[in-house]
Amino acid sequence: MTNNFKPGDLALTLISLPILPTGSVVELYKAINPGDNLNCARHPIPAMRKGWWCAHGVIGDRLPFAETSLMPLRGDFAPEQQKAKEAEPCA
Repeated sequence: MTNNFKPGDLALTLISLPILPTGSVVELYKAINPGDNLNCARHPIPAMRKGWWCAHGVIGDRLPFAETSLMPLRGDFAPEQQKAKEAEPCA
């Protein structure tokens, strides 16, 4: 599945990190490509797959997430209730 994320998009985290639980809403900041160095915990680690640096309002630092660990919160991925409201005719 291709998500076609872009900077500024909101996404839901599908995994948990020690400082951020699963289901957190994050803002995508910058794309990560395989081989890019992730300077996590003062050690450069090469990215294994496509991902994004993500920002969260409570966390000061940006966190890296694999694209497969994020669910987009826009377009076809909007919650079902929101889609239903958009489909209702105006009275």
